[in-house]
Amino acid sequence: MYICPFFFISFMQVQSGIIKVENQEVHCLRMGNGPKLLLAFHGFDNNAAIFSPLANELSDLYTVISIDLPGHGNTKWQLPFFEKKHLMALVQGFKLDKQIDKISLIGYSLGGRVCLNIIEKQPNWIEEIFLLAADGVQKNIWYYLATQNIIGKKIFRYMCENPEGLLRKFSWLRDIKLVDESRYKFAKTKLQNDKVRNLLAYVWPVMSKLTADRVRVKNYINRYKIKVHVFSGKYDRIFPPERSRKFMFALRNTQQHIIDTGHNFTGKDTMLEIANIIRQSQ
Repeated sequence: MYICPFFFISFMQVQSGIIKVENQEVHCLRMGNGPKLLLAFHGFDNNAAIFSPLANELSDLYTVISIDLPGHGNTKWQLPFFEKKHLMALVQGFKLDKQIDKISLIGYSLGGRVCLNIIEKQPNWIEEIFLLAADGVQKNIWYYLATQNIIGKKIFRYMCENPEGLLRKFSWLRDIKLVDESRYKFAKTKLQNDKVRNLLAYVWPVMSKLTADRVRVKNYINRYKIKVHVFSGKYDRIFPPERSRKFMFALRNTQQHIIDTGHNFTGKDTMLEIANIIRQSQ
């Protein structure tokens, strides 16, 4: 299943492999050798390696498989969409390879949205889920318009091709208090970077089929007694802690952990803090 050259991160053995899905190449890192399987999904403009510090810290508990999503890392995806059937083919393959009944999930930002789709499709496979500043826990009107609405899609393409015009509109929305200062600065940073803007123009459409029904997901979490750990950045204005608390409402087996950071969870110290919390939860 894997094409695996070996290398090492802080004495932890890491396998780098390519998985074929409908002739597409999905790159992943296999880290640690624990009895439990933890599938990891990174955020926008990250890659599979962001989970290396966490995997190293938990290598005795989990075998972590971290996946480069389309448009990121070493994954080569030529199909117009990364669909639920593609995602679940990957998940099923990893599960069968490990020969276990239950798996765990961890997702950061965009990766959180991916995790919710897995629960929606196969909740009986999931033992626990760790959501880090997760997208998808509440409706994102901007994402919906850019990927699900015909007019919105055209506007999104135009704005990606004309970033200065988009920034002027964001500035106007900020002036009338419809967009806060932190979101404006975030958009400005991303849109003024050609590489990041082009990545956004590719990733949002190609990942647009991964939209989970939150009501169904929450019902499944309760029905199958899935343990949920929600990690929120204390200063996160992209996905603030309140949004996660709304998602957590009526969930029976969930905990929220507030991390002393903004939306960026990719730092080594932050990942180690999350790893320690996960270890204590076992």
